[in-house]
Amino acid sequence: MEPADKPGLEENPAENRFRVGLASIAMSKRFRRTALLVALVLSGSLLTPVTTAAVTQAEVDEACAEYRDAKEILDAAIAERDQAQAHVAELYGEREEISDRVTRLSDQIAERYEELEGLRQAVIDWAVESYMAAEVEIGGLVLQAGSLEDLVTGQEFVNAVTTERIASVDRWRLILSETETMEQQLNRQKADLLLLEIQADQQALTLAAATDEVLFGTRQLKGECNRLYRQRQDELARARALEAARRGGTAAGVGPDVTPGFVCPMDPAATSFINDWGFPRSGGRTHRGNDLFAPRGQPVYAVADGVVTLVQGGLGGIGVWLSSNYGVDFYYAHFQGYASGLSSGTRVSKGQLIGYNGNTGNARTTPPHVHFQLHPGGRTSQPFNPYPTLVRACL
Repeated sequence: MEPADKPGLEENPAENRFRVGLASIAMSKRFRRTALLVALVLSGSLLTPVTTAAVTQAEVDEACAEYRDAKEILDAAIAERDQAQAHVAELYGEREEISDRVTRLSDQIAERYEELEGLRQAVIDWAVESYMAAEVEIGGLVLQAGSLEDLVTGQEFVNAVTTERIASVDRWRLILSETETMEQQLNRQKADLLLLEIQADQQALTLAAATDEVLFGTRQLKGECNRLYRQRQDELARARALEAARRGGTAAGVGPDVTPGFVCPMDPAATSFINDWGFPRSGGRTHRGNDLFAPRGQPVYAVADGVVTLVQGGLGGIGVWLSSNYGVDFYYAHFQGYASGLSSGTRVSKGQLIGYNGNTGNARTTPPHVHFQLHPGGRTSQPFNPYPTLVRACL
């Protein structure tokens, strides 16, 4: 006998829609481009190495174009993320619907168990009554049954009962069947609910992480664009200042744009110097720098960030070439010695100790001092008078 209005198992469309949405996002062209962009940025492939060499306008344009492309991808990724998050929100809504269905099914099952218990007791009473009344056929079936459920679901029992009692038996069998079906449905709904919760949470986390990575990569490219742009502008400003200095002559020195951030090579309180540029020297030479006088052993510092090359011998004795990051070279001579650990190729920061004041080379008969030169166009270029630059930093 088939129970009337047998509950059917409800399909769960949320899981299917979730899988379709996840697949479409995974196959998105922009997300694939985004993943490639992030991989390249994180590996450094799209980032121009920090360099002291001159930056061309083409390099600036290329770096900024990469940033603009990345920004477009980021905007698209954010838009897709927002759409996907809206889809995830729908999944959470469907999760609530499933949760409500689970609650209703649980309540319905509880109600049926209450009714089933009442019918169970009625059937027990009736079976005992039949047995005690010596209804042989019913009594035999009662003795043979392994359980009450086996008794009332057996066809022989149904055939043996009277018409007035068949309704109770039918109701018993109907509720047993419905309850079993509803419990199966409840278990399926609970499994669907758990799967939906896990997948929705994972999708939300994946989308957030992917967008964060693209955002990080885009910021890296933006920083590179800005860095190269600023470096290019600084180089152009220095070039203009250097050209102006050339027109004014080497004796006039250079303006502050040529030596940005320049610091005094020794402690100003312990140092004295004059504008001795061009003073006559032996052999018909003229002085190509300025002499900074200070006590022997006075610390000498890097005037700019850059790389040092150690030189020894000749007129300068113990000396250093400092190639700054902005393209200007500085020459120090007559050191007593170098700072510990300093060697050719060492990268130094402005203000870092590089040596000690002395009078080596052709300065052996003079008080300790540092001979200092400024070469705006690099080591092999013509030196300019460093006096205006030293005055700005040391006085």
